[in-house]
Amino acid sequence: MRCLRQNTWIVAILLLLFGCDQEPSITPSGKTIKIGIIAPFSGSDFAKGKEGLRGIQTAIDMRPLLDNGDKVELIEKDDKNDPAMAVQALTELTRTDQVAAVVTFSGSGPVLAMAKQANTFQTPIVAVLATHPDVTKENDYVSQICFDNTFQGHVAAFFVRDDLLLDRVAIFKTPTSFYSSNLAAEFESQFTALGGIITDVIDIQEGEDGLAETLAQVREKDPELLYMPLGAKEVIAIMKAVNDMVWNPREMASDGLLATVFLQYKQHLHLLEGLLATDFFHHRSAGTEFGKLARKRHKGKATSYTAMGVEGFSILLDAMNRCRNPRDRDCINRKIRSTTGFEGLMGKITIDAKGKVHRPVIINAIEDSRLRYVVKVY
Repeated sequence: MRCLRQNTWIVAILLLLFGCDQEPSITPSGKTIKIGIIAPFSGSDFAKGKEGLRGIQTAIDMRPLLDNGDKVELIEKDDKNDPAMAVQALTELTRTDQVAAVVTFSGSGPVLAMAKQANTFQTPIVAVLATHPDVTKENDYVSQICFDNTFQGHVAAFFVRDDLLLDRVAIFKTPTSFYSSNLAAEFESQFTALGGIITDVIDIQEGEDGLAETLAQVREKDPELLYMPLGAKEVIAIMKAVNDMVWNPREMASDGLLATVFLQYKQHLHLLEGLLATDFFHHRSAGTEFGKLARKRHKGKATSYTAMGVEGFSILLDAMNRCRNPRDRDCINRKIRSTTGFEGLMGKITIDAKGKVHRPVIINAIEDSRLRYVVKVY
């Protein structure tokens, strides 16, 4: 009898010690719900799609079934980060494949194009990486999981002015990019409002000739920092030219830049020493319990794109679980837009009724060819 009591206590203790990490078992229903994925899986921005999908797979590994036992089926569409291809993919997913929701890792240009059609298709679209503030405007179905350019640009301006204590900045932007032009304007507006001086606003095109001459003219106005909301190729070209000039201004880039560099241009890391960038995530900073579990389940190193994939898809699954019918597009959309205090990888995430997210901006830097966490700003 004593042995029986001892064994009972041992089992109870083991359950207390290890039971908290166990998800309650869910009986599979045998049914599937289709979710569309629109992303650049090829072309110059392929890392966004590839890494975002790895994040989604991690989210599925963490929660393989919905609460009702249904399994999600992913239907992937490659838009090469092209607006016309993104709209075509959205049309096919909603009308032919009859998906319950769409998750996109495309940039601001493609998502702005999809947003114009969103009310027609009446399907929730989770914009994981598109930061242009207008992607949620004049439609009821696009929700941003990322911070937008207004918040990102203002945080960058405050950091440069109040933390780095710099007065003079030159801005480089790509005029044909909705993302780059908008973020440059947001930074400029806030920085000048804080009493800073913009010495130049330079339009940069990919593969542009005469970069050294342009930078020489910029240098004459003595900027203390170069702000570069640009693609990786353009930032690398500017940094290389600056190094060749033996010039040492501070440099700052924007979201996604560091992830793209580490994934696609690692051979150029030595040129980017000291570069600062606003970002979504840092894998070495303290995380939540949800973040710790995601790290355990994820295979390989995580980037910002991976992390945003985990969070974006997990928020979608949470919304579907809060619907009586997890296939109901209108319900899913309402639940996404009433997400409150969702535990993300690094803190709480809230999405308001207009589809805008409330989450911190991370500032990272490259130091000794590695990513270094600098600060988190709410």
